[in-house]
Amino acid sequence: MAPSGTDQPWCIDVSGREEAIPLVRRWVRLLLAEEPELAEAFELIVSEYGTNALWHSASGAPGGRIRVELLISNRQALLTVLDDGPVPVRTDEEADPAEHGRGLILADAYADETGQDDRADGHAAWALINH
Repeated sequence: MAPSGTDQPWCIDVSGREEAIPLVRRWVRLLLAEEPELAEAFELIVSEYGTNALWHSASGAPGGRIRVELLISNRQALLTVLDDGPVPVRTDEEADPAEHGRGLILADAYADETGQDDRADGHAAWALINH
């Protein structure tokens, strides 16, 4: 359980594999156990951002990693998912474009603010919720 009002982010680094997504969802749920609505929102958001990292970055390649950070204060919670950066265009013929992209719309709906930025060691997607 995350202490209320902490300024220190909670962090988890996971392997860039599909099996890591349920793990980071459970991690978020445990940290936010005392705030179920916040936990539900961030579970959805971390699932979407983590899956995007697997599909659209070098995190999904062999040896890839995903880092999730959760910063909780008395008034806000900030979730950031960092990936390993760009990868050549994915040509997965089994992927249906209609099945992808809706999660970011849901993340925007749950969060008060969202954003993305490139960093020296990869790409970050973040969501901020006031509580």
